[in-house]
Amino acid sequence: EARIEEYKRLMDQKIALRRNNQNPERPDANYLRTLDSSIKRNTTVIKKLKTINDEQKDGLMDELKSVNLSKFVSEAVSYICEAKLRSADIQAAVQVCSLLHQRYKDFSPCLIQGLLKVFVPGKSGDDLDTDKNSRAMKKRSTLKLLIELYFVGIVEDASIFVNIIKDLTSLEHLKDREATQTNLSLLSSFVRQGRLFIGLRSHGHESYDEFFKDLNVTADQKKFFKKALNSYYDAVSELLQSENASLRLMEAENAKVLSAKGELSDENTASYEKLRKSFDQLLRGVSSLAEAIDLQPPVMPDDGNTTRVTTGTDVTPSSGKEPSVLEPIWDDDDTKTFYESLPDLRAFVPAVLLGEAEQKLNEQHAKGREQSSESNAEQE
Repeated sequence: EARIEEYKRLMDQKIALRRNNQNPERPDANYLRTLDSSIKRNTTVIKKLKTINDEQKDGLMDELKSVNLSKFVSEAVSYICEAKLRSADIQAAVQVCSLLHQRYKDFSPCLIQGLLKVFVPGKSGDDLDTDKNSRAMKKRSTLKLLIELYFVGIVEDASIFVNIIKDLTSLEHLKDREATQTNLSLLSSFVRQGRLFIGLRSHGHESYDEFFKDLNVTADQKKFFKKALNSYYDAVSELLQSENASLRLMEAENAKVLSAKGELSDENTASYEKLRKSFDQLLRGVSSLAEAIDLQPPVMPDDGNTTRVTTGTDVTPSSGKEPSVLEPIWDDDDTKTFYESLPDLRAFVPAVLLGEAEQKLNEQHAKGREQSSESNAEQE
């Protein structure tokens, strides 16, 4: 029930933002001149665009309304593009971008151009940012933001997604396992968030179908998305079958070695674990994509003759029923710390509420009785 209400709230918010973004009543130059145009003040405000979240959104929007950013639009865009957005921050970013879109005509073209750089090979900070996981997360958050900006009318042409999906589904990337894992995650996320792009309806939310129909994704574009995703799924499924065959062959060979020698060499163990981990990750990614595009997850052939060779380490067994989660559990280190580093309640909650005060009192009484007994015994 709560999730349905939250979905309705977000959809109503999208509808309102789209209406205002499509027909913005932008303030004229005379009005903007009455606002603070100083370099110092504008620089202070736009730097805050690098950290957009729900908690700071309202204050940030008030500050943006108080300044004249006419000469600082490109700087504002660069900070937004640099922002490390978590999934929970996307809606706040959409509202901030909508405000700037409704005030400055050149904001949206500049923003879209800046965000798309993340998906251009060699232009996404690859040379500067050596952390591949960080780049993958940046692509994921940027794609989510672009889709939401499309929903609210800031991105007006769905063709920008054609180029993104064309690159993500390129079979060239299958040669690079890390790129394949990243692309599977991005494609699954793309379909879940934008089912309309491939002509799929939103499960259980038919009341908003009219909104999605008005988004003007052409029949040709839907056809392209569907064909690209299905072709990619077929190709990556073939890769999965091939890797499964390699894994089973290695398991059979390892079983022979174990039977003959009783143990595997460190080299064989490491090779097996590497291939097994690679296969399990690929299976999760492919299953996740299958689920997103409403296909049955792949089932690996099993002749019943080969069993998994355990090597003393706990590795998740592969199964078509595995959770189709390819993405990291936490969006960032702060979220991880929040959930994993639990505070000591005794430092914040009065002892009486935890029952400790009573326990200590009882201990003191017991101790007092013991001392009294000892004293009486000595007197006797």
